[in-house]
Amino acid sequence: SGEMARLMDRVMKDLVQTFPQLEDNIICSQIYGPARSGLTHCPARFAIKGNRPETSYPGLFVGGADLTVGDSFSASIVGGWMAANAVMGYSMIDHVYLKKNLTSDLEQFMEEPSLTTERDGVVVEDVAVPFKELKVDEENSTKAAESSKEE
Repeated sequence: SGEMARLMDRVMKDLVQTFPQLEDNIICSQIYGPARSGLTHCPARFAIKGNRPETSYPGLFVGGADLTVGDSFSASIVGGWMAANAVMGYSMIDHVYLKKNLTSDLEQFMEEPSLTTERDGVVVEDVAVPFKELKVDEENSTKAAESSKEE
């Protein structure tokens, strides 16, 4: 379709702009739509010797759900995290025994979020979605509750 062709043209243009040595050296390019085209989910998949982010090509890494057990959005995130760690040169020994990985590196620069904040002189719990505090007229709400009990 036209959209896929435009997307392919854009990706190829960006690729050649970033890596000019590839110009006139790309033999084949394909683009796949929303259909799943990854590895099959069979026991043999998880025994594949080369199923990891590093490849035999220097500087080329792969990521995505195919690196993990699942076939989901979260598995894709984990696969991307694995690829990012491979780019940084971290191994399983770094992660498991030394507790050193991309996440621990980033944590050094992050501040612990404050769980409370002050609004109009009152300390309130900080929430992701802003809310308005309701002022309840206790006298009227008590009368309304009593009248509903009587019915």
